[in-house]
Amino acid sequence: MNKKVFFIPLTMFLALSLGACKQKSHNSNEPSQNQNTSSVSGVSLNYEALTMYVGKSATLTATVEPDTASNKEVSWSSSDTSVATVKNGTINALKEGNSNIVVTTKEGNYTATCALTVVTEEEDTPYVPDTSDTNIYFVTTSNLNEGTYDSSKDEYTFSVNKNYKQIYVNVPDKTIVLELNGVTIENNANSPIYVEDCDTLELSAKKSTTNNIKDTRGAYVTDQPGQGKGAIFVNNGDLKLKGTGTLNINAGYLNGIHGKDDVKVQKQTLNISAVNHAIRGNDSVTITSGTLDISCGGDAFHTENSDVSSKGNQKGDVTINGGSITINSWSDALQAAHDAVIEELDSENPINLTVKTNKYSSYSGSTVETSTSNFYLRMNNSTYSNGGYTYAALINSEWYAASYKGTQSSDGQGGPGGGSHGGPGGSNTYHIYQIAKPSGATSFTLYRFQGSNVTSFNADSYNAVSDAKAFNEAYDMVTISVSSKTISFGSWGNYASGNSNSADVSAKGIKAENEIYIKSGDINIKAYDDAIHANNDGILENGTTPLGNINISGGSLVLNASDDGIHADNIVNISGGETHVESAYEGIEGNVINITGGETYVYATDDGMNATKGKTNAAINVSGGFLDVEVPTNGDTDGIDSNGAYNQTGGAVIVKGPGSASGNSGGGAAALDTDGSVTLKDCTLIIFGGMEKTPSTTNVTKTICSSTTVSTGSHSVSFSSGSASYNTTLKTSSKGCLVYSALGQATLK
Repeated sequence: MNKKVFFIPLTMFLALSLGACKQKSHNSNEPSQNQNTSSVSGVSLNYEALTMYVGKSATLTATVEPDTASNKEVSWSSSDTSVATVKNGTINALKEGNSNIVVTTKEGNYTATCALTVVTEEEDTPYVPDTSDTNIYFVTTSNLNEGTYDSSKDEYTFSVNKNYKQIYVNVPDKTIVLELNGVTIENNANSPIYVEDCDTLELSAKKSTTNNIKDTRGAYVTDQPGQGKGAIFVNNGDLKLKGTGTLNINAGYLNGIHGKDDVKVQKQTLNISAVNHAIRGNDSVTITSGTLDISCGGDAFHTENSDVSSKGNQKGDVTINGGSITINSWSDALQAAHDAVIEELDSENPINLTVKTNKYSSYSGSTVETSTSNFYLRMNNSTYSNGGYTYAALINSEWYAASYKGTQSSDGQGGPGGGSHGGPGGSNTYHIYQIAKPSGATSFTLYRFQGSNVTSFNADSYNAVSDAKAFNEAYDMVTISVSSKTISFGSWGNYASGNSNSADVSAKGIKAENEIYIKSGDINIKAYDDAIHANNDGILENGTTPLGNINISGGSLVLNASDDGIHADNIVNISGGETHVESAYEGIEGNVINITGGETYVYATDDGMNATKGKTNAAINVSGGFLDVEVPTNGDTDGIDSNGAYNQTGGAVIVKGPGSASGNSGGGAAALDTDGSVTLKDCTLIIFGGMEKTPSTTNVTKTICSSTTVSTGSHSVSFSSGSASYNTTLKTSSKGCLVYSALGQATLK
């Protein structure tokens, strides 16, 4: 397809190059030296010139001087509100043209101005550097003969032996190897390494050398024509980082590495500090080996596409096959648009993955502000109608689809539908949808469409529609109802998931939009959100409905989370490995949870294991392996909570929680709490506390080992058959011990 080429005037590039400079403030009525001066001495902006695309938003930051000023209130204005509006520093670009965005201090009337240019976005705006600039290292079609050609590999090798401000590559369909030999590439106006087009760029840090890539532009505010989005930016082609040397990447603008296709790391010692994503590969990110130390204000590894290539290859996977990887990220550590896969391919190249996110991380730099927040729709069962509709908001002429979050009871906690956190719920259950809210948006029109997975929206084909509705800046959730074809709004409130310690951004350890596979490796995650999370919202770009499954078949996992340890929107499958959820709000959550092998240990402050209502009947199924689950016994918690059935046909389970072993819990909190049936066959189930339902049993013996308080500390359960014994530790005392086992009569010590 022919694409338009949009050339940026030299004056615009000059403006962009000044973008990170702070502007000197002024006061049109400067006081004379014998007058009393204000405690405010000035104001500055992080950008004095900015170029934006029509329809985009950006946020300016004003700094009132000095830092000790007691009154830092400011006001904002736009010289041409038909070109752009501004509110609290957030600019909305409306049409092509120019406008001065002015900030004024309330005290002293000091001002600073950002000269704004609004242009219409064109496809693939090229960056064309000055070919006479000797501070740029060029690899283009015209100078391929300067490289060393290897006919066996059909690749050209260029050795970079001195410092430059930029390496620029534009060689369509060619494989280029860049050998870095102890150099520093530093740029304050664009990407230090900018690849316009190639088949593959192999960036090699030579043995025993240390190389530095420094992107010293001011932090990203909005898309600007001709600007690379990373310290290493590949507009078209694959990127492979290799070599046994060291590569340090410092990205003060946006991403450390931004590849529009595939990004792979092999062997290299790679240190990345970035204000946004450390490594973004739109099609895939693969780590095969090496030592990586990452500190970033966004995601550590991020993919964007989930469609299928022309060769039939699925895009969007994040794969780790080896290496020692340390991540401190403000947002997600691994964010896969399709699957996240952790699997050792070579025992001599093990996986050691250590992750800390958000407030648990050591990242202390700035972050790139996201352009959207969220607002929520709340509706009763009648309006929800078994999820038979799709909701979307029309905001500033763009559609924003709603995603289903689950249920919430009338007291704001997770209700029996599971929602974010299933629980006993209240008398009224509401269904919650989430919609992205673009920065600066003031109103929306809500539409309802027939069908649960509508992806194409048309204002003429709706099932129901609302009048335009203003956002309530004090609240983020509105109650809706539908009568005939009219959507009506009720009261506003605030959405709460039930956990006050969750992050303001997605700050998960491992997150995937389809499935997660953990097959091997040593993994240690401390997440200020879910440690491991799989979604099944909407439709993937490949046209399929995401699965939302988590599959753990091997490896050693240590998980600490401020929210869920393991959360699957659909199914959790644990068949091997050793998993320790050392701390979490909810330990393991999914619509269906299957335990067929491995060793799993869980401690959570709400539910230890929770099967939520979802697309299929909620169930917890145990047929093998060993499971040890504990929650506090003195709260509204459940050790194992199924909003459907609990089926155990093998394996051994120890569960510790509220309730009494001398009788059923009567519907309150319990060690084992189910809405549906409990089936036990050829298994061992040890309960410290109580269970809500009387089980259906086959080939198991019931023993009330203790009907009195069992103290904290270590305990052992042995059997008359002498074939096995199980040890466990109680963090809090329980009201007795009840055992069902195929091993015979049980004894507690």
